[in-house]
Amino acid sequence: MGELEAEVMSILWDGDGWMTPRQVLERVGSEPPVVYSTVMTILRRLWKKGIVDRRRSGRAFTYHPVRGRGEQTAERMTRLLEAADDPETALSHFLGGMDARRRRRVREILDEGSR
Repeated sequence: MGELEAEVMSILWDGDGWMTPRQVLERVGSEPPVVYSTVMTILRRLWKKGIVDRRRSGRAFTYHPVRGRGEQTAERMTRLLEAADDPETALSHFLGGMDARRRRRVREILDEGSR
């Protein structure tokens, strides 16, 4: 996901329900400023990728994330691991880069899942 796509997603996740492209544009803080058609293009791409849902609201569409921020992150992590030549080694390096507190939390989550 590109930088502007990530910003648009963050705006949608932080927003109150369904948002129009204009509402998204008003919250984009990019420099140089982004124009309406760029926001429309990004929202359309995200919709085609299945990342956001859209529905008609008058003459425009409104958009809303299909998954929450955590679910979307987990899906991306899964795709990256599946694409790795050696997923176990990649996961080992990922976990090895965590501090002790996070590794303990991962162990707790895994233990909860095995009950």
